[in-house]
Amino acid sequence: MELTFIGAAQVLIGLTLFVAGSVEAMFAFALVSAMFGGSAALQLPVLGNSSIPPIQFALLFVAMRLLVPGAGQMAAVGRALRANGWLVCFVIYGVAIAFIAPRLFAGQLEVTPLRGRVEARYVSTFAYVYAVRPLMQSPQNLTTAVYLVGTLIAGIASFVACGRERGRAMLVRTLAAVGIAHALTGFASVVIRGTPAEVVLAVFRNAAYAQLDQSYNGFVRMTGLLPEASTFANYGLVLFVFSFECWLRRIDPRWTGPAAALLATALALSTSSSAYAGLPAYGAIVAVRSLLFPGALPADRALWIGGALLALVSAGCAVMIWQPHFADSFADMIRHMTIEKSETLSAQQRRFWAWQGLHAFAESGGIGIGPGSFRSSSLATAVLGCTGVIGAVTLLLHILSAFSPLRHSTWAPIEDKALSTAAACSWAMIMGVAIGSIASPTCDPGTDFAIMSGAALALRRMQASAALTVPATSPATGPAPGPIAEPPVAAHDRPAPFLLAGAEAPRGFMLPEPLVLDSALELA
Repeated sequence: MELTFIGAAQVLIGLTLFVAGSVEAMFAFALVSAMFGGSAALQLPVLGNSSIPPIQFALLFVAMRLLVPGAGQMAAVGRALRANGWLVCFVIYGVAIAFIAPRLFAGQLEVTPLRGRVEARYVSTFAYVYAVRPLMQSPQNLTTAVYLVGTLIAGIASFVACGRERGRAMLVRTLAAVGIAHALTGFASVVIRGTPAEVVLAVFRNAAYAQLDQSYNGFVRMTGLLPEASTFANYGLVLFVFSFECWLRRIDPRWTGPAAALLATALALSTSSSAYAGLPAYGAIVAVRSLLFPGALPADRALWIGGALLALVSAGCAVMIWQPHFADSFADMIRHMTIEKSETLSAQQRRFWAWQGLHAFAESGGIGIGPGSFRSSSLATAVLGCTGVIGAVTLLLHILSAFSPLRHSTWAPIEDKALSTAAACSWAMIMGVAIGSIASPTCDPGTDFAIMSGAALALRRMQASAALTVPATSPATGPAPGPIAEPPVAAHDRPAPFLLAGAEAPRGFMLPEPLVLDSALELA
């Protein structure tokens, strides 16, 4: 085991926060560490040259801060475990099956390993695309199990930190700052490519992954501090959706607005298929949401979005007039990364990897062959193939619990800051799952997923607890009724929704807020 300079810096910061920092500060440290996705805090040569990324290493200090005797967080951790009960079940089953299933089904089916080549040389392109080997226990089963535990710790830490008084504000500002830094490092990776300054970013990309610096027809693919353009776009899309939803709901707009604008620009220029699939999909969701739910798109926000789209169209027209060759090349790049990519060898290989999950699910009788046993290209099929029915059901229930589709605040802005931030987290989580369903190589939903889902659960429960804590002398209830007088009827004013065209009668489908499932249904 080798400690890198990034890991050494994390040890210094982590121990300082462990001794003198708050839970919120320690969690912010983990959020910043997530930006270094192409880095390694620990190198593990004995485990097939694997590495531990900074976010997983930072979560070790977070766990120490929460679980050390005398920290006073055990009650909060217990609440977090109950709230994230379905995620706990998913991780426990995943870790167990990661060591049992590869031995149980060893040699019974052939799969593409998660890491490493099957052969040193391939006799043909066909052999390379469809390369497989018999299923066996591998170091990737262990590392994926460790990542799953890290995902659970991230969800618990997010719930505990965001459930505190300053947790919500810390989450919003830290993620906005991380989003701005992520976009700026992406721009820098393009501008300094091929110059001596490129070594500045290369120093941080020291993980045992394939660090890809690609280009297409002169367009440099944006990587930032991540291994490749696709991972840069996947992480950036989650940050963009969170920042945009917060800005849309007037949550710290001075931070979230610039973060959303910079991230949208970076994603548009990233040359990543994930970005070009995710941005239009999310735009369609916002458009449909604004049509079906009154006030989902406030008038001033609609004007800002319309102005940005108008500026984008004007800039595109100017480029086509003054630089037609550049415009043609850019359009060709977009077409290559979207429409034509489905016919490439890479697309054929990814379809084969995704199919492996369904094949493993069927061959294992719905049990799963263990996390880390094969490489996929879809989170959905990876979960089915690795963790079977139990993993798929528990993960789906956790997603539904965190997303809360029956809440009005999920679909339209409301005045309550906690519920609005929870909705932003839930939408970021959903978009992360959607992109992972077309790009993820493993069944681990990731720390980003756990952070967003844990924050959404914590903020909604915090608001529900505050709503139940009503003073006995509240003017809304009035004096207690006597033995003869009838009890007064309290009038509950429903807050008026944000409407694009004045305060007329609301149209469409509206749900009262809050709408919460009975606490007896919470997994104990």
